[in-house]
Formats: sequence, C-alpha cells, structure tokens
Amino acid sequence: MIEIVFGESACGSLKIAQTYGKGKYRGSAVSVFMRHEDGSVPSSDEMKEAQIQAQEQEHIAWENAIPLGGKSSDVYCFDMALSVGDISDNGIGEQRKNVLKKMLSVWFVEDLDYQVEEKIQKIKTTLSSVIERYVAGEEVRIWYSYNPDELCGMYWLMKQLRPLNCQTTIYLVKLPAWEYGKENTMISKIAWGEVSPGEWGKYITLQEKAKPVFLSACAMKWNQLQNENAPLRAMLNGKLQSVSEDIYDSFILREIAEQPEQFKMAIVIGNVLGKYQLGISDVWISNRIDKMLEDGVLEIIQDAPKGETNYRRILRKRMK
Repeated sequence: MIEIVFGESACGSLKIAQTYGKGKYRGSAVSVFMRHEDGSVPSSDEMKEAQIQAQEQEHIAWENAIPLGGKSSDVYCFDMALSVGDISDNGIGEQRKNVLKKMLSVWFVEDLDYQVEEKIQKIKTTLSSVIERYVAGEEVRIWYSYNPDELCGMYWLMKQLRPLNCQTTIYLVKLPAWEYGKENTMISKIAWGEVSPGEWGKYITLQEKAKPVFLSACAMKWNQLQNENAPLRAMLNGKLQSVSEDIYDSFILREIAEQPEQFKMAIVIGNVLGKYQLGISDVWISNRIDKMLEDGVLEIIQDAPKGETNYRRILRKRMK
C-alpha cells in the first residue's frame, strides 16, 4: 500500500512505525533535555531519574504499538507548504519554487538555490512515482488533518489523481481533533508530525474508503482556492478559507506585548507556536515579524550570528 503524508516529520515517524513494536524490545538510546521552569539546570540525580522514566516510557510504547507493516519505500511525502503563497501553478511550477525559496531562506544561506532545486525535484519525482503505482492499481492511504498545509496538500494531490480516472482504492485517515489521554486528560494534536512511531497503528481503525465524489470535491475546492490565490489559507469555522497574510498578526503582537522592551525573537515564535496551536510554521511567524520590522513596529538591537537563523536576533519594541 502507498502511504501519503504531507510533512517531513510525519514521513520519518511513519517509516519507523512500520516496524515499531515488532519483535522483542531491545532497548534504545534515549536522550533527555531538561530545564526547570525558572531556567535553572536540573541536578545529575534529577537528570538520571528523568532518563530512567523516558526509557521506561519508550519500552511501554514499544509493547503497546501496532506495527503498520510495509516498506519505507511505500511512504511518500508532499511537504510543499501549500497553505502559504501563490498556488496558481498547475502541478509543481515556478510559483511554488519561489515560495519555498523564501521559506527556506530562513534556514539555508550559502546553498539556498541548491536546496530549493533539490526539494522541487524530490517532489516531482515523488509525484511521478505515486502516479505510476496508483495507475498500476496499488491502493493508496492518505494521512491528513485539519492542519492547513496537510489539508491543502490533500486537495492538491486529489486534483493530480482525479484526471487519471482510475478505479484504484484510496483510503483516508483523518487525525482526530481531540483524544483521551492518561489520567483523565485530553490530548490535541494539530498535525501528523506530532504522532510518535508507536501511535500510528491505533489510528488504522479510523480509516475510511474515499468515494469518487470525494476526489471530485477535493479537486473542485483546490480549483476554487487557486482562483482566489490568496497569500494564505487557514481554517475558519471548520473550513479551509483564503485569507489575508496578516490574519495571525494579532497572536504575534499579543506575545510581543508580553515581552520586555528588548526580547529574543525565538521566544515570541516559540510562544505563538506552543500557546495557540494555529497550524502555522515557525517560518511564517518569522516572516511576519520581518514585516513588522519593515513597518517600524520593531527594530533589531542585535542581529543573529553569521550563518545562523534570524530567530537568534534580539529585537526592541519601537515607541509609538
């Protein structure tokens, strides 16, 4: 079976999940990184205890896991950030290349063009391989959620597959918005990249067979979004909508307001991601902070060290 995901983290986790829990647990290296809430460093005894607990949890996860089976070569990833930027291309064209270049520029400096070209070629190769196997009659399983990138990715993929008029079965597995956790808790995951290797198997019971009308509906929705071609796509009232690029700015400004006059850019990015679970990337938040710098809302006090991400900047609020 062909497995489809829409993020690199999900891709790596799913590949491990194929054999995770199979056979006797043999142990594995577990690293623990800790800080107290006040920023102090834990003692060696605390670190040792935390590592023991982490190893025990890993063992339990292995014993409870349901291996998915299959081979790593069955797993395909379309990590295209389609919720962001121009989507007027049919297929994978220059507009998507430009969007990815802008996003990757946060991380890659010296070899940016090479990294972008390599990513584009990888996506094209992935699509060709999926289409070839789909036309040959191999069943497809798509793992998606209401994360904007994943939902956009599914709509886009359905548009690529629909014209082929194949009778090949497509299965869908949607990530639940809420789940029950341990000790009377609730858990919310916003994308498949947050699912650990030992958890994938339990979601198979949610698998549903997609009817032909579903492919048509997805393709039509993607056509609509392409025609609107907004700078951003987001979930509003349970629907994927075309929106303006500043829709998340209020959340960013709220976190900036909580900071002292001078603050680390990385802290604001981390707070927005962790507190609001908006389904957006750290890169998008970084780009919006850059826009605030351009508009004079903020200024740079200390730039990031050469060769490192802009997240290392120290910024200051501008007085109104």
